[in-house]
Amino acid sequence: MLPRLVDLHEDISLYYCLAGALTKFGLAEFSVDLERRHGDIPKYRRANVRLVVASIAALTPSVAQSRVDQLSKGYGIPTAAFRIRSPTLLAQQHMATYLDLSRRHADSLKIVLSTRDLNDLDRDERIGFLIAMEGAEPLEDVEDLELFYRLGLRSLQFAWNFDNKYCASCMSAKDYGLTGDGERLVQLCNELGVIIDISHASKKTTMEIIAQSKLPVIASHANARTVWEHIRNLDDEQLEALKTNGGVIGVNLVWPSISERPSLSTVADHIIYLLKRFGEDMCAIGTDYFGLLDHPEPEGLEDITKFAGLWNELVHRGMSRSAIEKVSGSNALRAIETNAQRWK
Repeated sequence: MLPRLVDLHEDISLYYCLAGALTKFGLAEFSVDLERRHGDIPKYRRANVRLVVASIAALTPSVAQSRVDQLSKGYGIPTAAFRIRSPTLLAQQHMATYLDLSRRHADSLKIVLSTRDLNDLDRDERIGFLIAMEGAEPLEDVEDLELFYRLGLRSLQFAWNFDNKYCASCMSAKDYGLTGDGERLVQLCNELGVIIDISHASKKTTMEIIAQSKLPVIASHANARTVWEHIRNLDDEQLEALKTNGGVIGVNLVWPSISERPSLSTVADHIIYLLKRFGEDMCAIGTDYFGLLDHPEPEGLEDITKFAGLWNELVHRGMSRSAIEKVSGSNALRAIETNAQRWK
């Protein structure tokens, strides 16, 4: 029996809003077991996926040279470029995409809005979608968070790869940390139980968020910088602060952040390091499926069904069944459920 899998980050609405662009597998209904597609309802069932944190990435493709240069330099390889235009309206379209998917596949998918929904995950045959926002640009003002919360938003990533009015990102030229509005946003997230996500944020931003948040935060899709030096990865100081906070890090599959030759084995290297250095309670999974864009998947983890191989690799390396169950789902659910106690 495969352990239940909670994936802390997938860009499913981006896949549909871009009509399958920058993928190898094209476009099809989510009920179809589409060859090479990172995930869909049949694949989720085979992989025992119980919850997906479904991200809203309000990005617009661009050929602007400044963005091409910034993102390619940040990732360390030539990368498709994006910019942010009319993000509030675009975020609404992404939100509508998730609502439409849950309505069209109501027997298989449900939007997670309450603690009851979380508690029912193991009893309900449907797969949960917890809607998250990747980058706070769609919030024209701090109080807009509550508007999106009422639409179903339950997690907020403060930054993507650009400066914004709330904080610096990991690719900002100057690490100015949280702004005054950013500090207010941390407080409002805590009041509402909106899960704070520090992925893509600068070091100063992550440390200030962790210091100010009264609830566990997540790094939904990141890796360990000690294992592989990359701007998107967290160093040991950040990871130690995250551990003290009770938060989790979702090990991701973005090629440049894993190793020189990414594979199932080198992804396992990050997991093993996190467990040995920080204990069993902080490591989770955050694939970034559908958001890998033009980066290839790690060999052996081409789609969500291949995680059975990762669990076998971790057993081979001496991980216990209980530790694997924590990594695959329990750690993520603990952090989510702690925040969810404030959901109204």
